[in-house]
Amino acid sequence: MIYLDNAATSRFKPQCMFEAMMRECSESANPGRGTHADAIACAERVNGAREGMLTLLGADENYAGVFTSGCTEALDLALFGLKEYLSGGVVVTTVTEHNSVLRPLDSLRREAGVKVVYASPSEGLCVTAKDVAPLLTDDVKLVAVNGMSNVTGVVNDVAKICDLCAQKNIIVLVDGAQSAGHAAPPLAGRRGVMYAIAAHKGLHGPQGVGMLVFDKDIPLKPIRAGGTGTDSLSLVQPNGIPEGFESGTLNACGIAGMYAAAKWTYANFETINSRIAALSESACRALSSIKGVKTLASARSGVISFTVSGFDSSEVADALDDNNIAVRAGLHCAPLMHRFLGTETTGTVRVGIGFCNTPYHIEKLVRTVRLLVGR
Repeated sequence: MIYLDNAATSRFKPQCMFEAMMRECSESANPGRGTHADAIACAERVNGAREGMLTLLGADENYAGVFTSGCTEALDLALFGLKEYLSGGVVVTTVTEHNSVLRPLDSLRREAGVKVVYASPSEGLCVTAKDVAPLLTDDVKLVAVNGMSNVTGVVNDVAKICDLCAQKNIIVLVDGAQSAGHAAPPLAGRRGVMYAIAAHKGLHGPQGVGMLVFDKDIPLKPIRAGGTGTDSLSLVQPNGIPEGFESGTLNACGIAGMYAAAKWTYANFETINSRIAALSESACRALSSIKGVKTLASARSGVISFTVSGFDSSEVADALDDNNIAVRAGLHCAPLMHRFLGTETTGTVRVGIGFCNTPYHIEKLVRTVRLLVGR
């Protein structure tokens, strides 16, 4: 199988990830849930991974990190954890967002009277500070924006959006599901930012683990209650960081894998992304040359969406699958983006190029699409 669905989950995993996870599994203990030596050692490894991830992401002492089951839970925590703060206020987001942002915001609209307004890209498909600025009225409490569109692969101008919001004391939530490992984290030298990430995409880690990094001054509250290993006589959920936000047994194995993979990713950042950029440019150029094929953006990020005239995206994906090429078809859980692009009825074919791919994989993809169009 030629795997070109790395935007959903990366196929390549570094050897250090497997070693870290195997080591953690072979020394299994419950972090923070016991005073014996192995439980303490496990807690130390988890906390070491937490501090290590914060360093890799450019966070300083003003920031905290909470482990989650993935980016969706991290985004849920960021949004529902601010329900009281956001109640009756305004949240600015964008039409490029994933349902992991759009659906929680719609729940807050219905349940907490939050008004949600949407910025659209005005130049190309990149959301910039100029697109967001006119919407920043006095009652805006949060701006939620993705670092990279999971439909087009376009990297939004998150840095300037964060800087603009800092001038107005507006919290920014960055959905880093697609951008982590491919674009610079938005934390270094900034305040008032929340950054949600998953391990299993651009960080080349395992599924089932992620992280929310947030400014400690943000009035975030836990959205999950249960055992924390602290204040066990109290029936009230503690609010301490991180234990108040990490009820239940942590995925120590996944955390170990995420940290090992993230270290490898950032140590090889230029090599990884240079390869992906070259393959992306080649794929965009070749696909665009096929009559009836339209690519939606000339992204260098590894995420390329295209349509084929006369075909539904699922038909194209099925034909590619019949030729042992794995891609993603449909709306990619980003309905407003497809409405903006005019592809809500057919969807798009999404190619996710990763570190595992080669020029031959791109050649085979293009050749197969060309044959399909010819038929």
